[in-house]
Amino acid sequence: MKMMDQMERLQEEHLAILKTWFQDAEVQKRMEGMEPLEEWYGFVKENDSYFVWIAFMGEQPVGVAMVEIEEGMEGSIGLIVNPSLRHRGYGKTLLREVLEHQELSGVKRWIAGIEEDNVACLRCFEAVGFEKEAPEPDEDGFFLLVRQ
Repeated sequence: MKMMDQMERLQEEHLAILKTWFQDAEVQKRMEGMEPLEEWYGFVKENDSYFVWIAFMGEQPVGVAMVEIEEGMEGSIGLIVNPSLRHRGYGKTLLREVLEHQELSGVKRWIAGIEEDNVACLRCFEAVGFEKEAPEPDEDGFFLLVRQ
């Protein structure tokens, strides 16, 4: 899979793209905490430790990566892949590019909380070097995946 043609910081005008992705049941189920998107975007804009990029291949938006830098230079990361482009490797490509992004070069440890039934996402993160911190999910059904 080639690199993304373009990764831009998320801007207010990109929310229209995310709104169409949130019409997908899977996105809605996994990312409902981001809604309403306008409020979430307000938080993103005001928080210096929160980074969100939207990635494009040509004119096609392919995914969004969200990173929150926490104490001790730990990076919590989440992804949304354009629902019409799932299972084509875009998630892994986007994840690799974000992990190597210059603005995040100080991150010492990466973490991702992924639902136990989100097999595609678990495989995506494991394919780029994340490992489950425990063999069983937590009481909420999430695996914590870590990459040092």
